Amino acid sequence: MTQQEKIFNVRVKRISSSHVEVEAHGQKIILTTRGDDSSLGITAPETVLAAFGACMISNINKLSEELGLKIDDVSIEFQAKKRLAPLGFKDLRYTITIQSPESKGKLQVLYDKVTTNGTATNALLEGLKPFGRLDIKNI
Repeated sequence: MTQQEKIFNVRVKRISSSHVEVEAHGQKIILTTRGDDSSLGITAPETVLAAFGACMISNINKLSEELGLKIDDVSIEFQAKKRLAPLGFKDLRYTITIQSPESKGKLQVLYDKVTTNGTATNALLEGLKPFGRLDIKNI
């Protein structure tokens, strides 16, 4: 299987009326299904932002190595407003903070590449339309 043919498998299972368990590669995380109560944990919309950020940082790691750039630290802060009709995000903004001795020009080239290419990044930028189906199991 080539890099382009990689298949991602993720399982999401309800574990209570307010939480789901997400599993991939034998690792599990718990998310809340109650987006109106942040005291219950990380919400589904926040995981979308986290995936976007992880994808961009993955790209930064890979491309900085390929380009021979020294990156000492990187973080991304997101802010988005909830859109009510239809549900979604509006005014999504982010700031990538890079600590590096590299020139501003080289880091700008890196930024331009990492914010326009990547698996999760492209799914968001291209407005991925998934195919789904319902599988009913009667008890």
